[in-house]
Amino acid sequence: MTYQAVLGRIREETQRKVMAAWSLYGKGYIDRAQFLQLAEGILGLGGESAARAADLAVSLELSRLNGRLEATTGVNAERKRANYLDSLRTVLNGDGDVVMKLERLSLNAPLEAAQAAYSDAVAMSDATGWVRQMDADPCQLCRWWWREGQVWRIDHSMPTHSGCECVARLVKKEKRK
Repeated sequence: MTYQAVLGRIREETQRKVMAAWSLYGKGYIDRAQFLQLAEGILGLGGESAARAADLAVSLELSRLNGRLEATTGVNAERKRANYLDSLRTVLNGDGDVVMKLERLSLNAPLEAAQAAYSDAVAMSDATGWVRQMDADPCQLCRWWWREGQVWRIDHSMPTHSGCECVARLVKKEKRK
């Protein structure tokens, strides 16, 4: 199973759990504060799982690149987790379709945590660059960012957008003889 497929499963499971919590709130089994606490925890677990998957994916990429087993770097999702409660409050206090917004938030929170962790792990790696590996159905923006497989320097952050499942495929420049 690919990293992107694992990430897709984490996202779907996070969304399913947040929406189950929303259903409990809607039926009156839990109050608003309990929903917020439960949903924040679910998003946190989804983000942490996604960050661990990203860390492992970078480790595997480096192992492929270097021809030897590489350890994970231990990056986590803490810098994203701090925003979950605020995001949930914004959704509940805002106008519009709360269900659609909760679904989108619960899909994107793990994805953004994974992107941050992947980026952090790549920055700590010994790779010299990366190419954009697009998801199965890349949007027009991602195809433009791909630039026909251009190799980017390792210190150049890969641009992403909300819902983007593209990843950086690490490369190393060949030594000239």
